[in-house]
Amino acid sequence: MSEHNFRTKALAIANQLLPDIQNKEDSVVQISGEKKSTIKNWLYANKRPPMGKRLMIADKFGVDVDYLFSDSPYSIPITQFDESLKCYLVPRLALSQLTCLEQTEPMPVAERTIISLSPELLEHLESYQKTYCLVASGIHYEPFITAADTLFFNSTAKHFKSNFCILVSDETQIVRMQQDGAIVSKDGDIIQPRKSDTLLPIIITMSSSYVTYAQ
Repeated sequence: MSEHNFRTKALAIANQLLPDIQNKEDSVVQISGEKKSTIKNWLYANKRPPMGKRLMIADKFGVDVDYLFSDSPYSIPITQFDESLKCYLVPRLALSQLTCLEQTEPMPVAERTIISLSPELLEHLESYQKTYCLVASGIHYEPFITAADTLFFNSTAKHFKSNFCILVSDETQIVRMQQDGAIVSKDGDIIQPRKSDTLLPIIITMSSSYVTYAQ
C-alpha cells in the first residue's frame, strides 16, 4: 500500500468519526490518542506505528487492521489470530454496536478479549473472523446467562438447537432455540423474528467461574 493510501484512509475515517473538527490532523490525534508530532510522522514522514500497536490503532479507527495498513478490502474490526499467543483476539462490543455489524460505517472497538477456539468449534464457523463478544448486562437470560457473563457469538455459526442466540431487533434480547427450531424468549413466549431481525448464535458463554461451549 502506498503511503498516500494510508493517509487518505486515516483522514477520511477521521472525518467520518469526528466531522465537526475542522483540523483533520487534530481529529486523528483525538481518535488515536497519540501525540500530534507522532501523527504528523504517520501522515507525512513515511513512518508507521510499530507492528504490535497497529491492531489497537485500527480498532480505534473502527476498521480492520489489514484495511488501514495494507491494500485489503474495507472491513470493520474482525477477530484476529495471534501467532505468538496461539489464541484469538476477539473484538468486545457494546450492546448498541450489534446493529452495526452489517453496516459499512467504521465501528470503533475499545478492547479485545483473548480466548482459545477449539478445532471442533471452528468447524462450525464459516468465518472465525466474524466472532465478537459482549457482556450480557441488559440482555441476560437467568438463570442460564447472568448479567456478568461474557458472550461470544458468530453470525456464520450454525444455529445450534437447544442453545442460545442473541436476537437483534427493536428490543435486543437473548433467546433460546428449541429442538424443533422454535425460538423462545426468557419469559417463555414463542418469537417469530422479522426479516429485518438478526439472529446471532452464542458459541461460548464465559464467566469468572466457568466456560460453556455450544454443542
